Amino acid sequence: MLFDEFENVVIGMSGGKDSTVVFNLALQVAREKNRLPLAVMWVDQEAEWQRIWVREGLLTRMVNAGRHVYNYFFLRMFRRYLTKESRFLELGSGTSSLLIQIAPKVKEAVGLDITEASIKLSEDVARKAGTTNTRFILGDCLTYPFKEEYDVVWSQGLMEHFQDPVSIARSHYRALKPGGVALISVPYRYSYHHVWYILTRPKFLRFLWPWTDQVFYNKKHLRKIGREVTQNCRAFLIQPFPLGLAILELRK
Repeated sequence: MLFDEFENVVIGMSGGKDSTVVFNLALQVAREKNRLPLAVMWVDQEAEWQRIWVREGLLTRMVNAGRHVYNYFFLRMFRRYLTKESRFLELGSGTSSLLIQIAPKVKEAVGLDITEASIKLSEDVARKAGTTNTRFILGDCLTYPFKEEYDVVWSQGLMEHFQDPVSIARSHYRALKPGGVALISVPYRYSYHHVWYILTRPKFLRFLWPWTDQVFYNKKHLRKIGREVTQNCRAFLIQPFPLGLAILELRK
């Protein structure tokens, strides 16, 4: 069977045992050919992250605790980008813990994610926090029909999970108003994240890595990605350095 036929079958899947068998076979062929069609990548990412957002246990609690620490430094960074009139969009918003904290500081805060589990978690957190200017969208950041309507577009823990980072960067840029800025946070190559990732590659240690497979970036690589989208870009590290995160900034 031709590879393109696999691609069409995956796009037309409606669920059930037979669909799962077809999907797994198509995914195996795609990986052997080092070619993941968008439809296969979308379903694969959705299934992986659906499991992550409903997972419980000690590792999840540790990750959640760490998220609160990182959010403190993200909020400090956002002081120079946000105003009370800003419209804020987070791609791959996950549990939206940062977005909920940003909401009182902006006009509107919108989160987009690929999984129903994360949307439900985000809506629950927003309701408990009493925010009235948040909105959550179930959708794929690669295909969602963005308009040029946001002052700041943000993601953290998103781009490094995709084979084509330029497409992800373009999705951020596409949603910006003229004069807006996109900020894309990724794990820095020379950090404890990368060491942790390498140490957990053996199959019997994979359970100690809380996310899916990913790529680690240095500033040079980020600038190269940025220039594929706009010349008005830069890369910098979140301070303090031990946090191990780099930012790609795109201005429109």
